[in-house]
Amino acid sequence: MIPKKDQIKRYLQKITASRYFEKSKISCDLLTYLVESTLKGQNPKEYTIGIELFGKKYERDSKQDSNIRVYIHNVRKRLSEYYGHEGRKDEIHFEIEKGKYRVNFISPKDKKHRGANYLVPFVISSVLLTALVIFMLANNRAAEKTWNKSVLWGGFNNGKETLLVLGDYFVFNGYLPTGSWGIFRDFNINSEKEFKILLSEKPGLAQTLSKSPLTYLSKMAVFCQNDIQRVFGYLGEDIEVKLSSDMQPDDLKFNNIIFIGNYKNMGIFESLITEMEFPYNIKSPYKDIILSQDPCSAEYQASSNDEAKVDYSLVLSFSGFNKNRFLFFLSSQDIGNISTVGIFTGKKSLGEFEEKYLRKKSPPDFKALYKVQGINKTDLSYELLRVD
Repeated sequence: MIPKKDQIKRYLQKITASRYFEKSKISCDLLTYLVESTLKGQNPKEYTIGIELFGKKYERDSKQDSNIRVYIHNVRKRLSEYYGHEGRKDEIHFEIEKGKYRVNFISPKDKKHRGANYLVPFVISSVLLTALVIFMLANNRAAEKTWNKSVLWGGFNNGKETLLVLGDYFVFNGYLPTGSWGIFRDFNINSEKEFKILLSEKPGLAQTLSKSPLTYLSKMAVFCQNDIQRVFGYLGEDIEVKLSSDMQPDDLKFNNIIFIGNYKNMGIFESLITEMEFPYNIKSPYKDIILSQDPCSAEYQASSNDEAKVDYSLVLSFSGFNKNRFLFFLSSQDIGNISTVGIFTGKKSLGEFEEKYLRKKSPPDFKALYKVQGINKTDLSYELLRVD
């Protein structure tokens, strides 16, 4: 039986209105896009999906393509849950094969018949495959259970959209020493406001420098984003990636926020941090982070040279304006965020932290200060200095 388009669209409306999809705009939009593309005879690629569904800010790189794969994984999972409950009697089932982005429209009877045809000639292989699938499903379910039981990450299962905000750096245009027009980065200028102050103090630079429409991310963004998205894949929750320079005040009111960035590029979040109370201050080569008004407070000095780097990284977990969750990873250098995000997305290290500090704490609010030392991503050591 070949289903008709209007029948497919009716089931699409039913699925997106179900409790498995209604709270996830990304999953609804993505499934709708894939169904409509399939009905048009199209077979979109990851990049095409990113551009057409998420707009101009989607960039073609492995980091962004991984977003699409996570979203597709979540759609498949939601469809499986839907057909296991509300949609089990539907006459048409939507199926998206792994590695493909076309939607198959099949009847449950055809699905069973198709499975029976393949079973006969491959009995032994199927038995082995079944054992492998059971093993993989058991591991996957164990991982899902682990993350959903987490005091920290389970708090993001609150029915609100989650934004992963990456701290991006301010740059400006000008003539390079080579004589070509290019992009400059001044470690002391981290916002348009600071750039305007520079031009007001040195008006002659206005003839040679201008604000760039571009920003840039450091290498920590790739490593940290991958770790966070892996956790959300197990949670079965969508997560949208944004840059700190694109954040608006309303974003803070209605979304869960995970921010990963430098003390210099907090942007709209800086006022939130400065309003908190800390018993210490953090100093970096380019910006002192004044967290305490007590002149006798302890000071931690980040440093960097050719032989080693020392960073002091903050991990902050707290409630937002409307019972939304905020989780911040802040550091002066990449090694701080790479290390602390790894700690809180690693099952063993997270489990140890939660057992010691969050066992009976709800909501899981805390301020954790880490000292991180090393040269690169693979040669790091850390020490938990204090938890408040």
